[in-house]
Amino acid sequence: MQYPELEAFEEEARAVEDTLAGMSEDAWERPGLGEWSVAELVAHLVRAVTRVDAYLDVEVDAAQPVVDRVGYWRFDLVAEAPAIAARAREEADGVEPGVLVQRFTEGWQASATRAGALGPDHLLATLRGPMRLDEYLATRVLELVVHHLDLRAALDQPPAGTPRAERLTMQLLESLLGGPRPRNFGRQRFVRAATGRLAVDDPRFPVLR
Repeated sequence: MQYPELEAFEEEARAVEDTLAGMSEDAWERPGLGEWSVAELVAHLVRAVTRVDAYLDVEVDAAQPVVDRVGYWRFDLVAEAPAIAARAREEADGVEPGVLVQRFTEGWQASATRAGALGPDHLLATLRGPMRLDEYLATRVLELVVHHLDLRAALDQPPAGTPRAERLTMQLLESLLGGPRPRNFGRQRFVRAATGRLAVDDPRFPVLR
């Protein structure tokens, strides 16, 4: 079963795959994002795309969702950042680039296959509590879009995101912002500003770091 969030997830994951396929061997040790190398950034992307498959193996002790795609992001990202950074370093440590690429491909495909078989209203457990599958997939799309931009920037390459995934991400970030993006912001500029990757003279930004 196809639905918008799943389609966006699949399209952006394939675009990331294309970027990974074109990387040179020496690119993996380049600075990726903050203290991460490119390899560690990709390890974080692997985790992002495998969570659907992993969480679907966890029993859900609820009949209704307790959080949606917007509420999912309402937590202290600054406080959790050290643990997230350390986990990516650990998951990349000693792993060959080809293995990371394989894990990414197998991970997103496994998540997409199960998500398609279950449908958008299926409940799954997440770190923020039970969520509808389509709502959680939207958070995965945001992760893919934002970190694909990071990866392309680290490789000195222009953005190569997919329109459907970027639109979904933009809509989610506008919900966190509490209104539409500034008129002079294109999708990618808005995503970068909303996630603290581009400094702007607007006190509402960033909405995520």
